[in-house]
Amino acid sequence: MQLALNQPTDLFAVLGDRLRLRLACCLVAVKDGLCVSELVDALEEPQPNISRHLKLMKSAGLVEERREGRWIYHRLKNAEHPFFDNLRCCLENVCCCADVEKDFARLRARLKLRRGGKCVVGMQKKKRR
Repeated sequence: MQLALNQPTDLFAVLGDRLRLRLACCLVAVKDGLCVSELVDALEEPQPNISRHLKLMKSAGLVEERREGRWIYHRLKNAEHPFFDNLRCCLENVCCCADVEKDFARLRARLKLRRGGKCVVGMQKKKRR
């Protein structure tokens, strides 16, 4: 399914999914971008799910990516259009829900593994209880 942001309904279709909304909140929080392994650990979701949802967000024109070495960083599109400023503002207000706050706590812990501001570690295994 490929979406394009030529209609407001396309935007809400993309952000209407809870996981994609949580992804967008993480991407708003780290403007330089996040690699998939950081998002997997922060959201505690399987890598295929994260990658699939990022692909949908990219095809809708909401997410862009850049490669640095073996890592691909995903971030919200930084277009020079007021629409994207308004979207980021809206997301910042939405991203205060309890589950997103837990995502942010895991994301902050995960970002401490970066070296020189760059992702250097793949997905971390969950601790067994």
